[in-house]
Amino acid sequence: MFTRLLVRDLLIAGTVVAAWWLAAPLSAGSGPLADLSGALLGIGAFVVAHLAHEWGHLLGGLSTGSRVAAPARLTSPFLFSFDSQRNSQRQFVIMSLSGFAVTGLALYVVYGLLPEPQLATRVARGLVVFGASLTLFLEVPLLAISLLRGSILSNVEVFPAREG
Repeated sequence: MFTRLLVRDLLIAGTVVAAWWLAAPLSAGSGPLADLSGALLGIGAFVVAHLAHEWGHLLGGLSTGSRVAAPARLTSPFLFSFDSQRNSQRQFVIMSLSGFAVTGLALYVVYGLLPEPQLATRVARGLVVFGASLTLFLEVPLLAISLLRGSILSNVEVFPAREG
């Protein structure tokens, strides 16, 4: 399933990059077309940043041999579920920090590489900062509590492991 998810996400990212290349200059202007292209491309960039964040978590977990479960369907909003019962605190920390590192990279991309005068850039920046804020307020506390307790919080799974 992870191969299928990777193909799905690479297709999404490729589509957003191609659309950005073709339409982002339109968002430097004014009027409905500029507004629409800027909003849609900024949202697309946020989706790609979010998917990259999740892949960072997954690759960090897999790099330590963590037990993870794939979703049953490609339409799942979650890329994987981390098994809090079978993985160590070290694996949880590395899995967590890997996603955070990719979010840092996404912030660098939207602030350091995207063209300044385009509405698409400003929308992308705002949404990636929003995503980073969610990470800061939702995920960092889970990591901090885990470190303070000396163990992973139970039930951090987002869906149960599939049987079979």
